[in-house]
Amino acid sequence: MWLAHIVCLRANSYTRRTNQGVHCCAPSSIGERAVTGANGTVGRDAPAHDKKEWHLEQFRDIPAAGHGRPAPHSPGPRTTRSQQRIRGLADIERLERSAYDELVPARSMYQVFQATAGLHGQRKALTMLRSACLDDEAVVYTHAQLLAEITRAANSFARFGIAGEGVVAILARTHARVPALIWGAQTAGTASCINYLLAADVIAALLEAEQARILVCSGPALDAELWAKVREVIPRVPGLQAILVLGGQADIDDPRIHDLDRLMDSQPGDALDFAWQADRNAIAALFHTGGTTGVPKLVPQTHLNQIHAAWSLAQLFDLTEQDVALNGFPLFHVGGTSTIGMSVLAAGGHVVMLSPAGLRDPMIVKNFWRLAERYRATFIGGVPTSIGALSEVPLDGCDVSSVRFAFTGGAALPSAVGQRFEQRTGIALLEQYGMTESVAAIAATPLNGRHVRGSVGLRAPFSAIDIMQRGTDGQWSLCPPGTVGSVVARGPQIVRGYLNAEHDRHAFTPDGGLITGDLGRLDEDGYLFLTGREKDLIIRSGHNIDPQAIEEVANAHPAVAVSAAVGMPDGYAGELPVIFVALAPGHSVDTAELQKFIGDRIPEPPAKPRHLFVLDAIPVTGVGKIYKPALRDMALVYKLRMEIAELGTAVELVDISASSDGTAAELKLRAATQEDRIRGEVRLTAALASLPSKVKVEWVGE
Repeated sequence: MWLAHIVCLRANSYTRRTNQGVHCCAPSSIGERAVTGANGTVGRDAPAHDKKEWHLEQFRDIPAAGHGRPAPHSPGPRTTRSQQRIRGLADIERLERSAYDELVPARSMYQVFQATAGLHGQRKALTMLRSACLDDEAVVYTHAQLLAEITRAANSFARFGIAGEGVVAILARTHARVPALIWGAQTAGTASCINYLLAADVIAALLEAEQARILVCSGPALDAELWAKVREVIPRVPGLQAILVLGGQADIDDPRIHDLDRLMDSQPGDALDFAWQADRNAIAALFHTGGTTGVPKLVPQTHLNQIHAAWSLAQLFDLTEQDVALNGFPLFHVGGTSTIGMSVLAAGGHVVMLSPAGLRDPMIVKNFWRLAERYRATFIGGVPTSIGALSEVPLDGCDVSSVRFAFTGGAALPSAVGQRFEQRTGIALLEQYGMTESVAAIAATPLNGRHVRGSVGLRAPFSAIDIMQRGTDGQWSLCPPGTVGSVVARGPQIVRGYLNAEHDRHAFTPDGGLITGDLGRLDEDGYLFLTGREKDLIIRSGHNIDPQAIEEVANAHPAVAVSAAVGMPDGYAGELPVIFVALAPGHSVDTAELQKFIGDRIPEPPAKPRHLFVLDAIPVTGVGKIYKPALRDMALVYKLRMEIAELGTAVELVDISASSDGTAAELKLRAATQEDRIRGEVRLTAALASLPSKVKVEWVGE
């Protein structure tokens, strides 16, 4: 009886209980004090480290892997390649009976690259497309060459005192050297991957918040547009000790500026020439995500977080050194660095980076299937909007038989988009679930298991997904089996908190579980189904948009008394940001002028509100809090009215009603003739099928 309770409520995350409590198998103490070269040789000793080892039970009571059986002292080099086919939870449980350190021996990302270079050194690791032009020559790295390039990058940063600590911020599109620079920064210190689309003042605020010591950026010859932004950033961050420029000389006189290409070319690539130790508890990278102000929150990911995420996805997706992935994500997004990046590279596979702009480049989308054929891709993917765009690109005879599967994540997948993609391409589309705080690896549909449309799959190995509820006393408890509740995740891939601890309060349970902000349920086989979001975040094409950042700008206008931003359902992007405002007494406003005022002050282009609505009053709860479900209702109704207007005068809207949270609606329509009704049904069905909201349509008598 007790076991059945645990199986249903704890997402089949098993524990071994004794009269002393819960015993868990954590990664063993690190203990390495050696400096390892690119070829695996050992160099001079590093200073002894005294950091407390990160234990898995700190966040969840994971099972005793191997029931306490110690792993071998030195498992030897091992990639994260798939170690057994996962068809269901039973296979995950079987995997968890092995000692964790035996399965995942690496103590740092650098050791992962050492393993792939040692085992698959002459196999291709990275192909960097310079542009979307099919005739443009690409830059290719083998696994051995990539390790050498990472080593040169780390040695370069060490010249400026980044040797064991210090943040290296990287502000560049996906040019040839950027991946190695990210992992070199993680080896020497901590890498910070910054979204180059952000406004200069936001970038400067991030650099200040993370106390970056080095800024790596594209120079004027490589990226003139971005360099213009860098020139705005530099004076705002006086704490920068060095500015390392890619692509040639800079055009400003500053003693901190150095030619990074020349510096890297002068560094040894066969061994690290500074004191280094493998520490999986060390912060490998900082990624930013939507915050409560205009400046995004910074998420510190440890080496263990990243290694476990790569290993978990490799198990669920059955990745090996034979895989070739087309990666169109930017590298400031965990989808690019982890899901379709490190998960493949760490398994010994080959990643093709689709130009500096990736899938943001329309020509890459147009040529996608030709690229898949050329590189014999086995693994492709993108956010739902990218998947939708790719489904509209004809195969035109391209041979894509090598593609084993596609994945999507980052936002809810409209069922119509998924079905259309599979029907038109013949490629299985797997859903995956994660976020920056989990290095994109909470759950995924197993390639070799059941593909359940509407589910994001099974939990990652050695982790847990709990469906929980928070009581009026603030205490968290498990929901009854099969019911909907808050999705809470735990495991080695879950970060310990934000760089600014003030952001942790509502993001983690008292025992360290990540409160995802999503609502969901688990079926009896452990598949997770997401049913909605608790968070107010607006998700546009996988891009998290904080509504408060929009609201703060709107509220700064003298005519605005109060504002509230929500997501309006959209068939392409999933959601589009819209803003509702109530005016201050005695004020009037030109809506176009107000929308321009707001848009001009929003740093991220995707966050600029698509529509603005002026209300007499913003709906509030009984205690005076803004009631956003009613606004989502209004946004959905507005969207539906636009869709109906497209049908012309032959179709009349009789009645429209929406749920209290904008997730469902009912329409009553009347057509002038039977022929008009048929035409209206066809067009409206196609339009509504792609919306994330459920819409019921009733036709009343002509």
